[in-house]
Amino acid sequence: MRDVFGESLFGKQLKQFDEVNALAKSFAVNYCGNTIIRDSIFGIVTNYARKRELSIEVLRYPFGDEELWAFTFVKKGTLFLCVNSELAVCKQIFAVAHELYHIHCYAEDKDPDTIVSGSLLDSKTADDTAESQEDLEANAFAGLLLMPDSMLDEQIKLYGISGERILTDDVLMLMELFALPYKAVVLRLAENHNITLNKTQELLKVDASVVSERMKLTGKALGWQQDSKEISYFGSLLDDMEYNSENELLTDSREKADREYLEKIRKGFLDER
Repeated sequence: MRDVFGESLFGKQLKQFDEVNALAKSFAVNYCGNTIIRDSIFGIVTNYARKRELSIEVLRYPFGDEELWAFTFVKKGTLFLCVNSELAVCKQIFAVAHELYHIHCYAEDKDPDTIVSGSLLDSKTADDTAESQEDLEANAFAGLLLMPDSMLDEQIKLYGISGERILTDDVLMLMELFALPYKAVVLRLAENHNITLNKTQELLKVDASVVSERMKLTGKALGWQQDSKEISYFGSLLDDMEYNSENELLTDSREKADREYLEKIRKGFLDER
């Protein structure tokens, strides 16, 4: 098993981790507010783009490949963030926060090449180790934004979770509260100095099947493990069509043609799967 903690930004580059932490806190003040984010991240990425005057389309549909979490690219000046709705919702949330860091780097002209070339988040990068520096930072940013130090400390105190006595079920409770995957929660506990390195390694060694079984028995975090593959959201195309229809801006023939075109896109996607 790879050393997930040792290969994280916190484990490899503490100074850079502190810089990303400062960015996540500043970002939260400007775009998130003082609340646990969870699935609000979908609205936050859109709001960020709006405030930065970036054109963005957030697309959600089942990719038919659970190894592929999300990808982002630019075409004709518009950002396209595509999320695999076949994944557990907690993974979708982490994926959007991860890609948001790449979008931020693009908006700040820090490293626009990643998005221009196409950013791709797969299970290895998200759940194991990141190969590129920016993916390493994006993983850290996602965890810090979705599970900030102050809120983590607050919830630990409220629920009486204690460092070295922390159990898998305690991690599940935090997964429930913050809607994050198991490993992401364990890493945040380590990064925030709530647990020691030994406890971190102990929790990371817990088999995924054990975690899954405990979720079923306790019900904790179970809701965030469900997929949303029934969701097929193709950006603003349907929204624009509904707006035009409601405001009677379309002729009957044009509305019919637009709806048929949208259905053609949906069927085409399903045929590709």
